[in-house]
Order: sequence, then structure tokens, then C-alpha cells
Amino acid sequence: MKQIKINTNLITSFKQNGTCTLNVIENMDDLHEIEQGKLVGEGSNIIIRNHQNLYKLSKTFSYVNIVDSLVIVGGSTKISLINKILIKNGLSGLEFLGGVPASIGGCVRMNAGAFGKSIADIFEYAICYNHDKGIYTIHKDNAYFSYRNSNFKDNVILEVGLRLKKSNYHDIITKLNENTKIRLSKAPLLRTFGSVFKNPPNMVAGKLIEECYLKGKIIGDAMICKKHANYIVNLNKATADDVLYLIDIIKNNVYKKFNVELEEEVVIL
Repeated sequence: MKQIKINTNLITSFKQNGTCTLNVIENMDDLHEIEQGKLVGEGSNIIIRNHQNLYKLSKTFSYVNIVDSLVIVGGSTKISLINKILIKNGLSGLEFLGGVPASIGGCVRMNAGAFGKSIADIFEYAICYNHDKGIYTIHKDNAYFSYRNSNFKDNVILEVGLRLKKSNYHDIITKLNENTKIRLSKAPLLRTFGSVFKNPPNMVAGKLIEECYLKGKIIGDAMICKKHANYIVNLNKATADDVLYLIDIIKNNVYKKFNVELEEEVVIL
């Protein structure tokens, strides 16, 4: 296993300032060395505390194979790459994640979703690893998905099978572009980690935060987004501490005003 010391701005979409030790998993033999809860993908929904010891699947685990309507994808494959290949092969079903800078493994783990769709809708199977079971397969009948949650949290996702539908180039790329455009109009895609909090039942987290007049609040170089209050953006060299301080401010204000406890969607390592 290759080990490197690296700035966290290179492995997170938030581009946060800090350092960590990154262990790159290059083959199946490296899997037994992984510490549980320390795996990162494309870093699109995480905040990393300083000096963490982390693990990441190498490009060995990035591939896309297609058998009829079944798309077989390596766990570290980027969503953007998958969608490019799906367009060429006339397969529809993953357009709802257009513009999301994530890997498929991370999306399965959190049951990523948008526009009324989620990974659960197209999931067929996943080949996983954990220390207790070794390498094993979870089929869709044994998979558990809920809002931004799944039963994959304690697993390294090595491969995913997605069941998609045949379509045509024009319809797929039109839908993909529409979804990306809507996502851009509502929230930033750069120097952020996506939604900070899950939406409470029958409520919208961003609306609660906005009604606490917290848009534009800045700690260090981290700011609550002026466009969408459930996003935090990095103005320059924001640290994990800056973000965690803002998260505490948001949670305290929302609880005091609405008696609602917000739950983080972003993963804090």
C-alpha cells in the first residue's frame, strides 16, 4: 500500500486547508489494513479534521463495463466518467447525479439522490469488503436504503452493479444538462461539500437556517452560502475547525428558534 502525506485541499471538493496521511489501496491484498470509517472517495461530502490517517481506492478500482442494461462499475469510478460512457451507450438512469463530483462508492454509501430519484432506484448489487466478512456481495434484495443512508456504512465498496434503461443520446444529454443547470442555479458546485444537513421530516434545512438570518455568516474562511443556506463555501483557506464552528452555530440557532435538532449530512472524519 502506497502512503503519502498530502494537503486535504487535494482530496476534498471543499478544498479545505490541512494535512493528512493518505494510504492508497492498490489491490485486494491491501484491504485488510484499512481502518474502519477512514475511507475517502472523491471527497465531495466530507470534512477532514487535521492530521487524519485515511484510505482511498486507487484507479485499479475505476472501470465501467456494460452487459445489456447492467452497468458494472468499480467503486472508485467518478460519476462524471460513468455518465460520459452511459451517454455513448444510450443508457439512462444516472442523470440525476449530473454535476456531482463524487465516486459511485460514496454515492451508494449515502444513497445519493436528487430530483426525486436516488441510487436505490437503480441499484442491483455491490461487492464489498469488511474485516468481519471479507469480500462478499450484497444484492438489491438484501440492501437497505433510506434518506441519505444505507447498510453499506461499514463496508468498502469495491464494485457496483446498476440496472439502467435504454434511451437515446439526445434525451440523455438533455436531461443531464438540465439537471446540472438546475443544480448550479440553486447552489454552488465548487469549493463546497454539498448539503451540510439532512432535511428534517417535512422541513427544509436550508429554509430553517435562512430564517435564522445566518446566510453570509463567516468563521475564518468558511461562509454559510448566500445562495443556499444549507451549503458552506470555502472563501480561501478554510479549515475543518472553521466549518465545525459554523456547524455548531447553525445547530444552536435552529434549535433555539424551532426546537429542531439538525443532523449532519456531511461526513466528518
